[in-house]
Amino acid sequence: MLDKKINQTIDVLIKKIKDNNLSSIKLSNKTNTIEISNNSIIRGPDQNTQNISSTNNQNLKNETNDNFISIDSPMVGIIYLTPKPSSPPFAKKGQKIKKGDTICLIEAMKTFNEIKSDRDCTIKTVMVKNGEAVEFGQPLFEIS
Repeated sequence: MLDKKINQTIDVLIKKIKDNNLSSIKLSNKTNTIEISNNSIIRGPDQNTQNISSTNNQNLKNETNDNFISIDSPMVGIIYLTPKPSSPPFAKKGQKIKKGDTICLIEAMKTFNEIKSDRDCTIKTVMVKNGEAVEFGQPLFEIS
C-alpha cells in the first residue's frame, strides 16, 4: 500500500491535470516517479468521466515472480466494476476483452475515469471488489 503522502501527491497531480487541461504529468524524486496520463475527457449528462489509458503500458504489468499478467490501477480511487448498480459488469471472469474496451471505472476526486484495456485479452480473475478503494499500481484483473 502507498503511504498517505504519496496518495495525497497523486490526488494533487490528478487535480492539476483536470484543472489545467493537461494530457499528462510526471513527478520524480530520487526514489519515486509518478506519471499520470489523460488521453481525452468525455463529459456525460450526469457525471464527469475521464478516459485514462497508459501510453507506455504501465497499467499492463508482467509479474514474472507470480507468473501472471495483470491490468493494474493507473490511479488511486474507488473502483466500480459496473456502469450502474443494476447493470452487468464491464468485465467478468472468462470474458474476452478487445483493445479499447472499458473494463471498469475508477472514481477519483468526484470524477469517474474509464479504464480501458490496451490489448486483446481474456479475464482470468477479477482481483478487486466493486466499490472498494484501490491504489496506484494495484492489480485489478489477471489476464491471459
